[in-house]
Amino acid sequence: MRLWAAATLLLLGFLTEEVTARESDYCYAYEQDPYLLMGTKTAYQFVQGRTKIPPVTNCVPVQMWVLTRHGTRFPGRKAITQLHTLPKLRDQITYNHDTRGNGRLCNTDLENLRSWQLNPNLTDALANFLTAQGEQDMRLLARRLQSEFPEILRPDPQTISYQNYKFRATQTQRTQASLEAFMDGLFNSRNAVPVEPTPDNDTLLHLYKNCPGWESSLSRDHVDAESERFIAGSEYQNLLQSVSRRLGFSYKINNDSVQLMYDMCRYEKAWEVNRLSPWCAIFSSDELKVLEYLEDLDYYYYSGPGREINSKLGCPLLKDMFTHFRNLESGSYREEPKGIFYFGHTVTLQSLLAALNIGKDNTPLLASNFHQNGRRSFRTSVLGSFASNLIAVFYRCGDARSPNKVIFYLDEVPVQLEGCNVGLCDWEYLKERFGRDVDQCNLDFCYNPNSASGLVRNPLVLLVTVFLTGIAALRSL
Repeated sequence: MRLWAAATLLLLGFLTEEVTARESDYCYAYEQDPYLLMGTKTAYQFVQGRTKIPPVTNCVPVQMWVLTRHGTRFPGRKAITQLHTLPKLRDQITYNHDTRGNGRLCNTDLENLRSWQLNPNLTDALANFLTAQGEQDMRLLARRLQSEFPEILRPDPQTISYQNYKFRATQTQRTQASLEAFMDGLFNSRNAVPVEPTPDNDTLLHLYKNCPGWESSLSRDHVDAESERFIAGSEYQNLLQSVSRRLGFSYKINNDSVQLMYDMCRYEKAWEVNRLSPWCAIFSSDELKVLEYLEDLDYYYYSGPGREINSKLGCPLLKDMFTHFRNLESGSYREEPKGIFYFGHTVTLQSLLAALNIGKDNTPLLASNFHQNGRRSFRTSVLGSFASNLIAVFYRCGDARSPNKVIFYLDEVPVQLEGCNVGLCDWEYLKERFGRDVDQCNLDFCYNPNSASGLVRNPLVLLVTVFLTGIAALRSL
């Protein structure tokens, strides 16, 4: 009897030890409501408007002006090289759990990670190329807009022409392929309309690549200052500690490893939106919010409202929009296209939004106010996701006092612009608010150092100019 009792206690001890060793924080594989806002690698499906755009009473749309970031893409060459080291890190994580008895991933998450394989398309030949999901992003966006605005986007063979539809993209495969997929969604043909040629010195859609004044401001303003402070702060250091413990490491893993796992998580989720990525199990929802905020801090100063010079960078696009709308105001309907479609990058879009004061918070984003900014307007997941877009629609209305109106849509959601009525803006008000900036818009700040320096808010630290290329390369545009 005593032997049986002793054996029972010994067995219970082993079982208890096994359960303790495999205790997990939670199981991502069974998460019913995962956090899906992942900065510039967010899938468009997770931020796009879900409500059908209603017609505007007593108004008819006469022109649509669109700027969109390219659809989902593969990483760049440097990132691909780094992502190829993940199998080795994965093997260390499974070893920590299996052999050392450390780690807090649940069995299902661990097995998903164990069976994970690197995407075979992660090759230098496809670096930065648009993915199949990216093409789908553009094609479906075009079809939804056509459904919402048949007055100007109806695929009538007699109206499909270069005069009625203007298309332009930067000189990259991902933007040009996005343009073609969008055109295919509208007109069932990837070459239905001739595309406007892109100049080598593109100062409309790729100004940030052709503006020495803005580029030099990156070092002068030390745009990484707040993100560096955030990494050194308690919220991010606690994240490093928690992730290290969850993966079974007895030491705190470095930020590069965390960012690598985060990138794989969000890339895979964007490539196949209906599948889970085993790498997302590495992070809790709260930790994903910390990682999102870090990238928000980065872009807030790099190309968002954190520096006044960024609104100057978006000024040529705002001027282009206003030029088209002013022509409509004067009655030049026949000379104006029904749709203007531009395809660019995160910085292209965010600088235009900065010029329009869209995404600007009353309190600046800082390393020290993460917890106060949970409901912030500037969120790269919304203002710079894959296929993120700004749509401006010019309406002709039956209001004799104010016949011209404009609605801005961000990711197919009406923008509640200050001074407008539930998103519906009087054209006269927009001219009054932004007309002076548009009329004074020029590229002096790009080539005149004194002009550029007068536009930034917080000159902090002077870095070596040669380092600028490295700063720009670190960002996924």
